[in-house]
Amino acid sequence: MIQPGNRKRAGAAAKSPASRWLLVTLAVVLVVAAGVYALVSRGGGSNETAAPPPPPTIPGESTPPASCAPTDKLVPPCGAWWGMHVPVSSDAELVSGVEGIEKQIGRKLDVTISYHDMSDSEAGRFFREGEVALSSDRITFLGWESSIWSDNLDIPWREIAAGYYDQAITDQAARVKEYGKPVLVGFDGEKDRDETGQDPKDYIAAYKRIVDGFRREGATNAVWVWGVTGYYPFRDRWKAYYPGDEYVDWISYDPYNFASCRNASWQNFEETVRPTYDWFQENGFAGKPMMLAEYGTESDKGDSSARADWYRDIPNVAKTMPNLKAFIQWNNVDGDSCDFRLTGSGVMEAFAEAGRDPYFKQPGAAQGDAAQATG
Repeated sequence: MIQPGNRKRAGAAAKSPASRWLLVTLAVVLVVAAGVYALVSRGGGSNETAAPPPPPTIPGESTPPASCAPTDKLVPPCGAWWGMHVPVSSDAELVSGVEGIEKQIGRKLDVTISYHDMSDSEAGRFFREGEVALSSDRITFLGWESSIWSDNLDIPWREIAAGYYDQAITDQAARVKEYGKPVLVGFDGEKDRDETGQDPKDYIAAYKRIVDGFRREGATNAVWVWGVTGYYPFRDRWKAYYPGDEYVDWISYDPYNFASCRNASWQNFEETVRPTYDWFQENGFAGKPMMLAEYGTESDKGDSSARADWYRDIPNVAKTMPNLKAFIQWNNVDGDSCDFRLTGSGVMEAFAEAGRDPYFKQPGAAQGDAAQATG
């Protein structure tokens, strides 16, 4: 099975300009301010159309970006990507599965995520045929897991750190280099839910060995995503697993509203996502773009419209968390039979409505009419 349905086992969660340019800028500001004052004092401008607001700033910058085109690390400065994990049982179904969802939501996805183990089989090797086909106008996110699925084997991080899987690293790096375009790569997301007693230091050593191996092979187009569950009670674990800013391009987490599935209190979208976002902003990580590498909600047995409303709220909430730069819905059922698929009254329609918000329309991304895209 290419993407195991039971993989989820635990809780969600510029330099400053030169002096002369500064003087020029100040002068321009004074001139503009004087003009505005004169206009107001004349009583004019009441029927003027207001100028559009500048695009939002990139986290860590104090001025709006000159362009809304994504950076070389795939960060969209003026909004966020709209993506999904579409579960399939074989690579042959991947393209049709994604295109089928796109027809339902009326647009292309910006990002698709799929998972790989560390074997040299189809389950492990980057890139599958379907991934290549989809990548022509979508961003590819590859989740690499320290396991061999066919053998039900979990690979200890210390073995990767010690070099036992260097050949697998070299081979994958060569494939990414040949691929050429920027590609998101994550290693063992949600490691903070590890139940085997492994040392976080071994995870960091394994992660660094993988990244260093890719860089040594010239696969500099790999964009590295480091991720945790986002389950807020685990927040004291997260820093222990962090490999360092030089090894991380994006930070991800996987918030879920489990609700009826785990007899939990219902949480709206903001309540599900906000606490972990705020923690990262307040604890030294505000300089990194963030993504929801997985997210979703169960249903509310007492309110048939709650699930649709949960998705409908996303655009307004997203705009209050500007460092979240990608939203990747996990359209699947987890190992505990919690159902995060876009099913139920009005749910697919609400998700489609959210995805049409201009905040999720990025220059150079996969946009537009899905019928055109798939035709």
